[in-house]
Amino acid sequence: MADLDLTVLYGVTIAPFDEIGLRTAVLAADHADVVLIEPGLPGTSARQVAETLVHVPHRLLTLGGADGLDEQVVARVVREFLR
Repeated sequence: MADLDLTVLYGVTIAPFDEIGLRTAVLAADHADVVLIEPGLPGTSARQVAETLVHVPHRLLTLGGADGLDEQVVARVVREFLR
């Protein structure tokens, strides 16, 4: 995915959710396409993302480790989402 123009935010812990970091990154971007990849079930933190971006038009894709993700799967799914 090195050829994609992406901003990556990495959280060391799940809580507390970094609302300020997410909002700042999204507002600095050309458009708000958010891909949330979590270690467990997909969508676990989707509510926090939606609440953080409630006043910002955005699209959200959630993926989780429970989906059996590997680098190739993530790259394919993200590319499809960003089309």
